[in-house]
Amino acid sequence: MGMKFLLFPFQWIFILLSSLRKAAYFSGLIKRHSFDIPVICIGNISTGGTGKTPHTKYLANLLSGNNYKTAILLRGYKRKKKGIFECTLDHSVADIGDEALEYVNSVDSNTRVFVAGNRKKGIQYILDHYEDVQVVLMDDGYQHFRVKAGLYVLLSDFHKLYINDHVLPVGRLRETKSALKRADVMVITKSPKVYSPLIYKDLAANLKTEHDFHMSFLEYKSMKAIFKENADFGEKSDDFYTIFLLSGIVNPYPLEEHLRRYCMDLQKFQFPDHYEYSEKDVHKIREEFDKHMIKNKIIVTTEKDVQRLNKAETKEILVDLPIYYVPISVGFHDNAKKSFDQKILDYVAENSRNN
Repeated sequence: MGMKFLLFPFQWIFILLSSLRKAAYFSGLIKRHSFDIPVICIGNISTGGTGKTPHTKYLANLLSGNNYKTAILLRGYKRKKKGIFECTLDHSVADIGDEALEYVNSVDSNTRVFVAGNRKKGIQYILDHYEDVQVVLMDDGYQHFRVKAGLYVLLSDFHKLYINDHVLPVGRLRETKSALKRADVMVITKSPKVYSPLIYKDLAANLKTEHDFHMSFLEYKSMKAIFKENADFGEKSDDFYTIFLLSGIVNPYPLEEHLRRYCMDLQKFQFPDHYEYSEKDVHKIREEFDKHMIKNKIIVTTEKDVQRLNKAETKEILVDLPIYYVPISVGFHDNAKKSFDQKILDYVAENSRNN
């Protein structure tokens, strides 16, 4: 804990203010809005890094595979273009933000992507203008009380469980642990892909929650070149002596562990979440790469970082280098997939407008 004990008075102030805000909504003092369409909120009680984006993609694929037209709604963090609108491939990362652009580049034709600072207005906009949309997936929004979602999916990182954390500013929690009571489904994310039943048993004992929880893991696919000009590099899955990892996400630890299997030396260039890379940053990375004497080397980044590196000014500096990203997807352990999928599909079927 170290010197963080000095922050405890501010933690209690934060808890008081957030509790008063919640009380205003849940007492009816401030109106909450529900909709005649299934709305699923994928969120957490921490400040990020739990895997909302890949889990939202998983749900979008699940619903699309069952012939539902789906809308993903998110804030569009750090976007420059204002208002509520549908995101397309014509938009840049500056227009809509890196997360929205990642969705646009990865979802299928059954899924639309929208950005809105006000989620209530965003959902109403979708209902008014897109009659074919049957389900709304709200990326984040567990603390957005103005919208009353029909189903709340709460995520917690296996390596940074909420039970071992504290409320801001001492820790990374946006609410106290009692907030878990609002969740309909809990998912422990980024768990080991191979684990013993003892891990599940110990986890259940430590969580001390009335919720049934599902355990998911990240599946890493073959590396792909991030620039179309380097498409001839193709997919990469060979072993390398040195990998330069460039990341601007909350928790790159699982990716680091994955990449260590493919190299002898992992050089890390870590930046804050949603970091906007400058030409100076990219020049420095290139210099480090060029002066490294080993020939068997590559640069690897994340799907989210690809959106921010694909700008003209940074692309020009990196385009002739062997730079790749690692696509990821979500998997569930044992019978958790069947149980999780069924809960989602049952909720949507029971609450769809044509039911």
